[in-house]
Amino acid sequence: MRILDSTTDAELVLRLPGDAAAFEELFRRHRRSVVAYAARRCYQPADVADLVAATFLAVLTSSATYSPAKGAFRPWLIGVAYRQCVALRRREYRQWSLSRAVSGQRILGDDATVRIEERMDAARASTEVERAMNGLPSRHREVLWLVGYDELTPHEAAQVLGVNVGLFRVRLSRARQALRQALRDPLPPSCPNFSPEVRR
Repeated sequence: MRILDSTTDAELVLRLPGDAAAFEELFRRHRRSVVAYAARRCYQPADVADLVAATFLAVLTSSATYSPAKGAFRPWLIGVAYRQCVALRRREYRQWSLSRAVSGQRILGDDATVRIEERMDAARASTEVERAMNGLPSRHREVLWLVGYDELTPHEAAQVLGVNVGLFRVRLSRARQALRQALRDPLPPSCPNFSPEVRR
């Protein structure tokens, strides 16, 4: 049994930023969730790596803002990823070379890059739902992704976006309605795939 296996996420966060072992344990536990989040929102494996790196760097620098009383660690972490995704796009941060290291560690090896590419291919498979999703405004896609793909509850997803749960439920209802309409009236095959900007 690993020494930190029985330590909760909240206890690990309290040890940051000075405890490298605590950071490594959080990274080990939650890397897959952040990679999955990034893979749905990025178009290149290198961009996924950049977003994963930026997210965990932000965890180190903003760990003091996490409060267990406000919710579990994972929604807070996805919220960090969301804000980093916005920042990366606004500042063209994807050109920065952060894919190799967080605290001196390599983020994604060759095998992981292959797995990301496979995940991205699967996520963007030309299914009826995915084609309909492509035609939705980015604000609708984001709320549907958070609940449907990132498997967050409405309360947790609202925490990610920094809104109250009532407002999030309204947004989710509108997004589901828009998706149903898109499925009834699909986009023509020639319709371009719009870049999925992130907006609140």
